[in-house]
Amino acid sequence: MSLPILGDISPWADPSVVAINRLPMRSPIVPFVNVESARQNDRGKSPWFLSLNGTWSIERFEDVSEVTASSINPKTSTAEWADISVPGNWTLAGLGDLPHYTNVTMPWKGRPPSLPPTVATAVHRTTFSVTAEWMSRRTFIHVGGAESVHAVYVNGVFIGYGTDSRLPSEYDITEQLVSGENSVAIVVCRYSAHSHLEDQDQWWMAGLHREVFVQSRAYVGVRDIRVDAGVTKSSLRKKPIGTLSVVVELEVPLHEQLNRHWSVRVHLESLDGKRIGNEHVASVSWFDSPYIFAGHIAEATFEVPGIQLWSAENPNRYRVITQLVNPEGVVTEVHAVITGFRTVEILKRSLLINGQRVMIRGVNRHDHHPMKGKAVDVEDMRADLILMKQHNVNAVRCSHYPNDFRFLDLCDELGLYVVDEANAESHAWNTSLCYDSRYRETWIARISRMVERDKNHPSIIMWSLGNEAGYGAVHDAAAQWIRSYDPSRVLHYEGAIFHTNWKDGGREATDIVCPMYSTIADIVKHGKSGEGVRPLIMCEYSHAMGNSNGSLSDYWNAFEKTPGLQGGFVWEWKDHGLHQVLPDGRERLAYGGQFGDTPNDGNFVADGLIGAEMDPHPAMKELAWVHRPVAFTLGGPSTKRHLVVHNRQWFSDLSEYSALWALVVDGEITKRGSLALPRVAADLSASVRVPVAVPTRAREVFLNITVTLARDTSWAKKGHVVSWDQVVLRSLKPEAIPVWDEECAPRTQIEPVVTLWRAAVDNDGFKMMPHLWNGFGKSLQRWLGQGLATDDADIVESTTRVKTRADGSQRFTHTVVVPKELTDLPRVGVTFALPARFTQLRWYGRGPHECYPDRQASAMVGVYEGKPDELPYLVPQEFGLRTDCRWVEFIDPVKHETVRIDADKCLLHMSAVHHTSGDLHAACELLELHRREELIVHLDIAHRGLGTASCGPDTLPQYRVEAGTYQFSYVVTNG
Repeated sequence: MSLPILGDISPWADPSVVAINRLPMRSPIVPFVNVESARQNDRGKSPWFLSLNGTWSIERFEDVSEVTASSINPKTSTAEWADISVPGNWTLAGLGDLPHYTNVTMPWKGRPPSLPPTVATAVHRTTFSVTAEWMSRRTFIHVGGAESVHAVYVNGVFIGYGTDSRLPSEYDITEQLVSGENSVAIVVCRYSAHSHLEDQDQWWMAGLHREVFVQSRAYVGVRDIRVDAGVTKSSLRKKPIGTLSVVVELEVPLHEQLNRHWSVRVHLESLDGKRIGNEHVASVSWFDSPYIFAGHIAEATFEVPGIQLWSAENPNRYRVITQLVNPEGVVTEVHAVITGFRTVEILKRSLLINGQRVMIRGVNRHDHHPMKGKAVDVEDMRADLILMKQHNVNAVRCSHYPNDFRFLDLCDELGLYVVDEANAESHAWNTSLCYDSRYRETWIARISRMVERDKNHPSIIMWSLGNEAGYGAVHDAAAQWIRSYDPSRVLHYEGAIFHTNWKDGGREATDIVCPMYSTIADIVKHGKSGEGVRPLIMCEYSHAMGNSNGSLSDYWNAFEKTPGLQGGFVWEWKDHGLHQVLPDGRERLAYGGQFGDTPNDGNFVADGLIGAEMDPHPAMKELAWVHRPVAFTLGGPSTKRHLVVHNRQWFSDLSEYSALWALVVDGEITKRGSLALPRVAADLSASVRVPVAVPTRAREVFLNITVTLARDTSWAKKGHVVSWDQVVLRSLKPEAIPVWDEECAPRTQIEPVVTLWRAAVDNDGFKMMPHLWNGFGKSLQRWLGQGLATDDADIVESTTRVKTRADGSQRFTHTVVVPKELTDLPRVGVTFALPARFTQLRWYGRGPHECYPDRQASAMVGVYEGKPDELPYLVPQEFGLRTDCRWVEFIDPVKHETVRIDADKCLLHMSAVHHTSGDLHAACELLELHRREELIVHLDIAHRGLGTASCGPDTLPQYRVEAGTYQFSYVVTNG
């Protein structure tokens, strides 16, 4: 016997079936018995909430047609079934199905609404018991997220069916509930007709990846609460006056007429429980008249003078308490909703938050954990957001689906602006699925249900209609519904401008010009044109795949200096590497194809600013710097210089920060001190004197300023560095760089070889996916065709001259002639090996972190030391460069020997790692990479920038290694 009720109708194959018996969406509220317990907001302490998270039994079937009625029958033993954690992904549980990564292409062939030949399906089973009090109330089951579609059975009886793997579904199980033990079976199909609208750049998983719980409500109880907290426009620049509208909707059985004497008490309070203003009592509407009945609702609307506004800088929050009172005057349930007062609007090509034009310093984020896949918990979410805040990120786009509501709670708490995005992406059918009438209801449901669930979060400033899903009337229809339901926020949809134009295209569906990966030249041209009325905020830019994020500072120069441009969201936050144990016991973080998944898009899933295990990539330093809240420049004439302090915030002065300065003379810090920050108001600048005199005999002088938190915050401790800048007090021309003249006898000889090759970074081209070269970075294809990876410097004319000086040191001079046909090379430089005993580095150049010609704005010039870098990227590639080096030392700490290299009338880029370029390029993963004992050194007179061509613009012309004659010298000494 097949699956009861559903077996014969197969809704998973029908895109027009959005849900069966699913309840309307609501905010994630939980009833409490009194105000004090509601304030604590601990759902586990509510007598009307029961979590079903934990260990469940699971049985997997090869195809949904094989699922039998006995598998959901509570009398059928699960003793032989496997165990699985809920939330969890059965694709990570060793049950036969594995993760599958594709970016655009569907995992199977066939047009929508086709399914693969077999649809793996799993039955999840557990039991629960409730107190006797629940039997006189209504009970609901909440399925937080199931990939792809699910059906719920309680005590063997079909309850309901739901779609949309990234939003919860709730069902009424009152009639099936029994006193004592109850059985729940949730059947999940891995794929469905709806998968065509969930074709996102991430791992395809399967299972119950978000929480499951049951909840009890009184027969007359609160179904939903809507809180709209705004600000009167006239008060924004004075003492803000908050406007609060609280709408409480009751659910009443259809057969029961509500007594007219029910009411709701509403008051606002601070988070420490101090009441603000008066309590307001609203009567519940009781009539049931044709035409005008809008439900049993109670509405309280009032003003709150002297409110503190919510923003990402100052996430001031308040608590709204509602108490439902029955006709006898007894409080039957209490709810608490956390809110924040703020405004969002667009005026004169600017997105305004609380009346201010705020720059969006954002990132895109997927749910991901290397062990748990999509089943991230609250602490995982908090860790992501805290790391964002610590790197000066102020906005996050929920790419490409609504997150767990607790993620939004955390954004409210910590302070991040949110683009809440609907789970609607048809990338494989980008331009067509939005016209398919069979999917019309699906589109509208996914977008509207997101808004209905998340309406109370102050952090959400934009509703996004989805991602890479064409542009059609269904988008305009959904947008119109949102504008009617929630005019307090703006709309975002990249497809509306991609398929029309930036000036006035798609205005029905997006209030933002939100392109992906546009060139700096294009966005500047648009900004300067003055066309249109919408701000330009890039929904994706600077593709963080491997060693990447070139020209971040160039983008931000454009954003901040061009009218109409207002920032953007870097793609993306985290690599999606998954922990994998190989048959021989070795472990690795796997990417697409390493689970045997076909078709796949390889390491395109590893495109994060941080690794899967939360290790920040070097580019995070650059991101934090371009996002810094305080900046310093040097102003005034050369005879009377001063520091200009720029407050790059919009709602705060600088009182939350402390500052230190350090005088760097010829690379060494000679003096330090504290810098008193002026009380610079938001978005303004002020001047302060340079705190130290410039030495008269110094060749090169810098002033470093570091800004730290002056006190603990919710996301970092006192002393956390938020900003740093280096201003030049005296510059040194490279041709005047002196050579170290200490006499020493040579002990370790070097044999430098001219080289042009670097192990291709992902932006140069995908070494494992040459089929993608036609659409993305093409430099690698050209370089391989020119023989750089094999013949290297043999393809150019070069000479090396060595002069041994009287003190035993050696001066090397290299001349490399690059013909026009080889223009745009990876590098021009030399490489050599040093014995393994040289384990320490010391250099005078940019640092301390890895930097490249187009990603070095955050790297300050100074003397740094440390060990050779280890590969920070999932796929081996070029890494470890330090730019603008005056000298570098390689140190043997045991024998106390130093090999020193001084740049001679030039600046050199340097790297020193335990891999050759050939090693790095040949390896497709860390397990294939051979770590050499000797230290492999590169000294470059020119090195190509990184750009972002793995999915975006190539390296800008000014950072390329063009044709011409390159001559550079350096002196090698031993000490």
